[in-house]
Order: sequence, then structure tokens, then C-alpha cells
Amino acid sequence: MRYVFAGLVFVSQVLIASIVKTPSDVYSQAVLLKEKIIYLRDEANIKDEFPKVQKQINKTPSHVLQKSLEVLSKVNRYRISKKYGQISMPEYPSREITPSDAYNYVKRLNEEVTPFIKDKKFLNSLKVQNFTQKTPSDVYALLWSVSLSMDPLLGMRGFAPSDVYEQSETIVAIAKFLRHSQGDFTKVKKQKSKKDLHPNHALNASSKLLEKIVKIEKRLWIKTAHIPKKRYEVITPTHVYDSLQSVIVEMQRLKTRLGIERYFEVKHIGEDKTPSDVVNNLLYAKDLLPEFRVDTKLKQYDPMLLKKTSNEVYSLTQSILNKLNIIAQHKGLSLDASLPPYIYGLSPRHVYQKAIESTEKLIRFKEMEGFYKSNIPSQPFREVTPDEVYELVNRIDVTLTLILRKNYDKSIKEYKYLLSKKITANKTPSDVYNNLWKISDNIDRLSGSTYTPNETYILAQKIDRNIDDILNYFQVKNDKISLNEASVKSPRDVFNESIKLYETLKKTRRRANIQTQNITIPQEKNITPNSVYNALRIIIASINSFKISYSIAQNKVIDQESVTGKTPTDVYKLVKLSNIKLNKLFEDDKY
Repeated sequence: MRYVFAGLVFVSQVLIASIVKTPSDVYSQAVLLKEKIIYLRDEANIKDEFPKVQKQINKTPSHVLQKSLEVLSKVNRYRISKKYGQISMPEYPSREITPSDAYNYVKRLNEEVTPFIKDKKFLNSLKVQNFTQKTPSDVYALLWSVSLSMDPLLGMRGFAPSDVYEQSETIVAIAKFLRHSQGDFTKVKKQKSKKDLHPNHALNASSKLLEKIVKIEKRLWIKTAHIPKKRYEVITPTHVYDSLQSVIVEMQRLKTRLGIERYFEVKHIGEDKTPSDVVNNLLYAKDLLPEFRVDTKLKQYDPMLLKKTSNEVYSLTQSILNKLNIIAQHKGLSLDASLPPYIYGLSPRHVYQKAIESTEKLIRFKEMEGFYKSNIPSQPFREVTPDEVYELVNRIDVTLTLILRKNYDKSIKEYKYLLSKKITANKTPSDVYNNLWKISDNIDRLSGSTYTPNETYILAQKIDRNIDDILNYFQVKNDKISLNEASVKSPRDVFNESIKLYETLKKTRRRANIQTQNITIPQEKNITPNSVYNALRIIIASINSFKISYSIAQNKVIDQESVTGKTPTDVYKLVKLSNIKLNKLFEDDKY
């Protein structure tokens, strides 16, 4: 069937606003991850068979997300063992977890493992396989096998009792928090269990704690967790660790149900711990948890207030600016106090693009500070929420904190652990974008570098390929175009051509009846490759939104490989070519 663009009339209410991921999509990403880990195992000459786990049942996207955090913690350990430096570790989000959330976390696992593989031919050979009728339990089982498969790479045999103990410390902290949330500050005496207990005793204590949580969930009228049947094989600390992951998921759900949020920093346990220590903590957590009886008054708050707004994201960016200033002071530098241009009418998708830019620059700065490279996140193929913007900006904060702790100040805390947050009011996505622009400029100052035509060319390539996807979707003839630009172009020429492309894009959105704010790209007095890059970021956010509205899949994988030797003239040609292509949508003879 041919798609005639001129005949398509959609109102904004019926355009598809997001692409929802399914467990099968998450499974596809997990399979990619497995293939990469198999490659690393082969490189390390590990001959053992890839681990298998028993069939899982009743797992939800929440469990998948928590298991992906477990795998990410092992990726982090792998980096540390190779002296690559740590990566940012996210917390479990305070919201109902969807397959799309799980997809993003597993996708990040793929992104973080990729830099370990130098064989570009192997990476290019990887294809995303399509699966159907997969469940969260299938994804969970696959991720668990991936987690176990990483142990030989780390020189370990699963999790140690000390790892399990750290998990139990988190559980105690959450149990105490839930107790205090109900106004109960009475002290609870910690029981002492027998010495020389084994992992099977810890697993039993975990099950007893989960049973109490299920009883609470019934009283709070939320879907109850599945209580696994008793296991009869040899129980290891790894089995206990997995069980505690499920406990933490359910305790996070209790926090969300009550409309409260707080994260706890659990310090690494240097000393050896035993299953007896774990059992002590789990019994203590069970006693700490309030009963939440239905005949007592329940203290709860509006869960909608847990959703992040521009106010929370702005406050987080203020903390990041402060941390950048601390690094500048240590380096004897003065950060640029000039204000970037203010752009009105921006949306979360534009802010997310700016956050990707700041993350990209920070990753490069992080390498200069003695860390190994990480992969740069990409924008989700759906409309971005303020929660997702917050989580990406929080990744910037965590990464900065890692740099500060390693090289400058070990006492610096991550923003999420601070109890003295100052939340501003009446902030908009444009305010957040402006702060992220300051963050981007300040990272340039710290690193002593800015974007060059090379980086700008890569972004222009992404735009050009996205336009190819649009033309292909509407079956518009995309004949090869040759440009003969003899003159040498300046960044200002590229910027002006970018504005022309943006105007064509706005015309395209109007034709498609996609209602958006009329955003004007500001023009600075001194146009640099940075100025062009900023304009292209706004353009690509708008293109992504258009593709999402029509569910236009991206057909080509866009690598993050670097290019060299590019000039403003090269970027100019590519941006002009993109504009010519996009204008084909308005030529009847191209259909």
C-alpha cells in the first residue's frame, strides 16, 4: 500500500504519542546482551557451559528491572576489576514499572557492555532478533543466567555472604523508613540468631519476610507478590541474593503505594559477613515493618506527587552546577558566568536531548579524569516524560560524584541521598534546558575543549538518516543528490542552513497537523561549532517527535563511532542535503 502524504489528515488526539515496549522487546535486548557476554567469556578463555536457571514464574517488569540492576552492578565490578573506573548506578524508580522501563534498563546494560568489545566486525554482525509471546518471567530467567555467566569474568563464584548482607542492610533501612512513615518511632530490639547458620536459613528468613509483606499488600489493597515454593537443591548465597531482590521490589512498591520516596546509601561492607548476620538483619526488618492493620489510620500521601516535574529537575541541575564549581575550584579555574540564550516553549524531549549532550561531554571529561569510556545514552523512541528527564540528569549527578570522590573529595554525596534538597517553584522545561546549557558550557571549560565539526557532523548524520526513514515510510522517491559546493563555509553558514532545515521541519509538522510550540532557535553573536550543535539538537528532538507520531521505526543502526578531519563545509553540505530531502515531501512528482 502506498502512503500518500498529501492525503493523510490526522488530528493531534489520534496520533500515536508513544511506542510501548513489550516483554518480547525486552527479551530481544537481553539476547543481544547474552551474545556480548558470550564474546567476553570466549575472549577470557572461559570454557564452562553458559549457565542455565530453572523456569521462572509470576515475575513482573519490576522484577526484571531489579534483576537488570543486579547485572549492572556486575558490569560495574568488571570495570573496577579492569581499573576502568565506576559507572553511575541508578536506583529503583518510585513509580509503577512498565515493560518500557525494563526495556530502557536492559538497553543500558547493552550500552555499558559494548565498550569492552573492540571487535567492530562482531558488533556490526549483531542483529536484534524478534520474539513473540515472551513474558517478564522469560526475561528474568535470561537475565539471571547472564548474571551468573559474568561471575567467571569477575573471578568469583556467585555472590558472597557480604554482598547478601549489604542487600539486607538496604532492607532494614527501608523497613525502618516505612515504620517511621506511620508515626511509629518506638525502638525495636534486634534479635540474635544462632551462630553458624547456612544460606538455606537466610533464604527461609527471606521467605518469612516476604510472607509478611504479602500480608501488608493485602491490607493496602494492592496486587500481592508471588511467594516461591520451598527449594530443595543446595542453596548458595546467590540464591539468597536473588530472593532479597524480590523483597526489595515489594518494599519499593509499598513506598510507592504510600506516596513516599527516599533512597538509602548503604556503604560497602569491608569485613566478612556470614549467613547468620544476614538472618539477624532479616528478622530485624520483619519486626520493624508495621502491620498496616485495616482498623488503624493509614498515613499516606498523593502518589502523583512522586512524579517528577521541572521543579525537581531544575533543583537537581543546580546541585550539578555546584559540583562542577567544586571541581573548578580544585583545578584553580573560574567557570564562565555568562548566561546562554533562553529558549521559550521547550518540552521534555528537548530537555532530554540537552541532557544527552551534557552526558556525552561528561563521559569524555570522565575519561580525562582517569575513567574508561562509557557509552552515550540515546533518546527513547517515544515521547519523553519528566521522570525520564530526571533519571538521565540524575545520571549526570552520579557520574560527577564518582569523579569528585575519586580525585577531589571523598565526602561528596549523590543528590538523591541529600535530606536538605531545596526544591524551586514555577520552573519550566525551558528553565531546565537553560541550566543544562550552562552545565554543558562548564564541562567544556573544565575539559578545555568544545565541540568540533567532527562531532557536529555525526549529529548531522543522525538527522540525515532520520529523514531517510521518514521518506521511506511515506514511499517518497529519494533519488541520490550530489552537491557541488566549491566555496569554503563557516560555522555561521552551517548555522543559517540549519535554521532553513528547521523551518522546513516546522512546515512538515504543520502539514501533519502536529500541534507544537513555535520554538525559535536563538542566534548568538559569535557562531561556533557549539552553536551549530545546539541548533541540531533542537532539530533532532523535533524529528524524533515527528517519527514517534507516525510510529516510524528507525531502520538503520546509528553507530557512535568517531569521524575525523571534518570541516564546517562538510557539515554544511550534509545539512543542506537533509533540507533538500525533507522538501521532497512537498513535491507531488516524488510520490
